[in-house]
Amino acid sequence: MSAQEQVITGTTRAAERRQDEDRRRHSLRTLTYCGMRGRGRRHQVRRSDHSYYLDRYEPRLVMTGLLVLFLSCLDALFTLSLLSKGAYEANHLMAALLELGTHPFVITKVAITAAGVLFLLMHSHFRILRVTSGKRMLEVLAGVYGLLIAWELFLMRAIA
Repeated sequence: MSAQEQVITGTTRAAERRQDEDRRRHSLRTLTYCGMRGRGRRHQVRRSDHSYYLDRYEPRLVMTGLLVLFLSCLDALFTLSLLSKGAYEANHLMAALLELGTHPFVITKVAITAAGVLFLLMHSHFRILRVTSGKRMLEVLAGVYGLLIAWELFLMRAIA
């Protein structure tokens, strides 16, 4: 039986599938189609000692990412409020962006935070910098932003 006849009859169906494009590649479509809509199948890693991309993310982890993004927006708002009351920006990159105007400052701040949140969410089951997982780093980031917001509220009270 020739290879073409085997393909037609289905005897080499598994080999035929292996020649197709690798479906396990992670892309923006995977994040939006599978992760947000819940259409993916993989919910958990198969082995704890390996790093895997998942098709679905834990709702708690997605909410943590959204919390970080929200706190970043609050940070931008509170920073602008403090600057109007005489404070100065300690971050040199953000200070340079503030010289360009408030819109570049806010857009860049939120975009950098959103990119970081997406990276940590997509790599939630990876070891990052051989220290901890992306999941833990996202949770720590939420706590750090919470402390930053508390500090800015304290500063606004002290100035007023």
